[in-house]
Amino acid sequence: MTGRVALVANEKGGVGKSVFTRTLIDWLRVKNHRVSAFDADGTIGATVRILGLKDEKGALIRDQDPALGVRCYNGRADGERNILLDSIESNDRLYVHDLAGGLLTDLSKIVDDGDGLSALLKAFAKYGYRLTVFHVISPDIGSTLSVGRWLEVTGDQVDHVAVINLKHGKPDGDFPYWYGFTAAKGGSKGGKVRERFLAKGGQEILFPALHSGTFAKLDAENVRFSVADDAGLLTISERAHVDKFWRDFGEAIKPAFPLLGIETAQ
Repeated sequence: MTGRVALVANEKGGVGKSVFTRTLIDWLRVKNHRVSAFDADGTIGATVRILGLKDEKGALIRDQDPALGVRCYNGRADGERNILLDSIESNDRLYVHDLAGGLLTDLSKIVDDGDGLSALLKAFAKYGYRLTVFHVISPDIGSTLSVGRWLEVTGDQVDHVAVINLKHGKPDGDFPYWYGFTAAKGGSKGGKVRERFLAKGGQEILFPALHSGTFAKLDAENVRFSVADDAGLLTISERAHVDKFWRDFGEAIKPAFPLLGIETAQ
């Protein structure tokens, strides 16, 4: 078996990891792809808040099937971070983990005693899994530096996808440290991490932006994008915003299908 473990990552918080994660999981499930979903930010994670199974009172179910909802764990806790590796015990073909910001060091403690990720990656490979890291990119230099750190630790042992979050602007001018720019006084700055990323076979996709007001309503009421029409929250124009976002995401994610173990769209 060759399975995939997708990690949605960036050492910097606030770049849009959870919005991308829950869009990805929601979209794949609507298209009838089985996804085992995990949120490494514990019960406060935005992915489990939106996609997690709830009881009749609307409270999150504590122990839920990750193939139907989202299992949460604290990726910073000694007694819980091992769930990242142990999750593959269920032998599914695709796992998606929403990683909280700054977890790379914690992941290095699962098998490698804080020294890189080599043993962890070998453990995944032993059981037939390869990792795909989705790096969500914002304009901040910290989000770009995070990609560089992941490349140093993993090299070509995993597959990499840069997710350019269009909520923050448009390429390439609004993402100077990822794409690079010419300083006012001359000289090039930024862009080096992207060069290394592309040299190692990394892919780039554009994550579409949803109108801010529309997103705010759905997020506040814990509504999945796939059922936005039925929520009774949105105007016709706002529902059209979601429809366009959904279609655009479907097109954007296609290049990453092979890195998710998906051969064709359904």
